[in-house]
Amino acid sequence: MVNLTRVSKSYFGQVRVLDEISLELKKGDFLYVVGGSGAGKSSLLRLLATEEAATSGSLSLFGYDLNTISPTTLRSIRRLLGYVPQDVRLIPDLSVADNVALSLSLAGRRVLSTTSRSHIDELLERLGLAAKRHKPASALSGGEAQRVAVARALIRQPELIVADEPTGAQDRDFTWSLMDLFLKANLNGATVVVATHDREIVRRVRKRCAVLKAGRLAIEEALCYY
Repeated sequence: MVNLTRVSKSYFGQVRVLDEISLELKKGDFLYVVGGSGAGKSSLLRLLATEEAATSGSLSLFGYDLNTISPTTLRSIRRLLGYVPQDVRLIPDLSVADNVALSLSLAGRRVLSTTSRSHIDELLERLGLAAKRHKPASALSGGEAQRVAVARALIRQPELIVADEPTGAQDRDFTWSLMDLFLKANLNGATVVVATHDREIVRRVRKRCAVLKAGRLAIEEALCYY
């Protein structure tokens, strides 16, 4: 599913934020990426989300080496991904529901079925956004916008979910609502990678951890005691 072999990432030709990282994830794995500010968490997730390319090393998704694949294959891979970036990137003039529906359109579903529309409504209801489904994204608070970004990533039922600090702007109740959604997707077979600084999440929902420090990676194969 995900395979990194001695992957490094540098910016401006000299600042190395990831240093020869190797990592393998199988279908249905759940991994936390933890570490301090500047450790390289967001850089690693951007690589997994195919937003950036590694400076060196090999990164494969779904059995395809990203260094050698065609643009057509890359587009197909992206349709299998659900990405929650820290900068949520909603389209401000579109409604909440349309921002979520756009994810399905980008995944190749040009016409939304009744089932898809119902799924959007159910997801927004669960995330406390039903009353704002017709509001423009520009009218949302930071926490609400973050929840829409999660809904946008999950609506297409992706095979790989990459979420960068997805609960950072949430109170406790919505934090656990979001984590429940990620865990449900994982139970349904999705591979999930969550970068977080929230120690309570990691302690209460015990999964494998990738601990990043100064660009180097250490894996806790058992429970994460971050």
